[in-house]
Amino acid sequence: MKKILLLFLCLCIYFLSSGRACAISLPGGLTIENEVTIGGMASGNIVIINNDAEPVTVNIYQTDYMFYADGRSDFGKPGSTPRSNASWITYSPNQITVPPKGSASVAYQITVPNDQSLRGTYWSVIVVEPIPKAALEPPSAKKDKVAIGVQAVFRHAVQMITHIGDTGERALRFASKRLESRDGKVFLVLDVENTGERWLVPALYVDLADQSGRSLGRFEGGKLRIFPGCSVRYFVDLGALKPGGYNALVIADCGEEKLFGARYTLEVK
Repeated sequence: MKKILLLFLCLCIYFLSSGRACAISLPGGLTIENEVTIGGMASGNIVIINNDAEPVTVNIYQTDYMFYADGRSDFGKPGSTPRSNASWITYSPNQITVPPKGSASVAYQITVPNDQSLRGTYWSVIVVEPIPKAALEPPSAKKDKVAIGVQAVFRHAVQMITHIGDTGERALRFASKRLESRDGKVFLVLDVENTGERWLVPALYVDLADQSGRSLGRFEGGKLRIFPGCSVRYFVDLGALKPGGYNALVIADCGEEKLFGARYTLEVK
């Protein structure tokens, strides 16, 4: 007898940048940041809202997290990265059912080891993952048939960030640059790496001048967070530029009077 394969959906797994999709939401956001001294503690709750008219069962678990300018994101095993704080964090429960149109909380506690060598920023992720209803009720297969149910899984990754006081070297590296042209505009594409010990959130801008030194204005590149060892890519819209040479002063303003800069000569063709 032939076996009929019933394929319901393509498997799609997403780490959401917003807590508003699917049945649940996290009103506290996807970033929990604490400044703690060596040997100190911090605690709190991750509140989960069920927007559905039916109960939602949720798994809670940890991963590490790294990201890079080329678009890669690595959600590794807890404790696998040099600055993971996953082992400092305890949380409960590991699974919870959130009532219809109701809420539930996951309690966490961060205990920083009494290790005087700790400096800067440490982080990991607590993942909140609803279990699809169909996964709790697997599809039944009739005689001589195979039924496979494949569900879309939406995960909410909460970044658990611990700063050791105000410690840690702040350092950035402008790793690469290039020009891109599209839609009649020129973009300066900059890859920036955090080579220090503490996370930074640089607001990047470019002061542009022509070869005679005449200022053409300041061009904003936005603000991105960068953990130590991670990197990001900025796209700075320089507008419509004529072919020729230009001088660019790039500034990454990390606040608290911490500025990083680079000078480039650009050639627009």
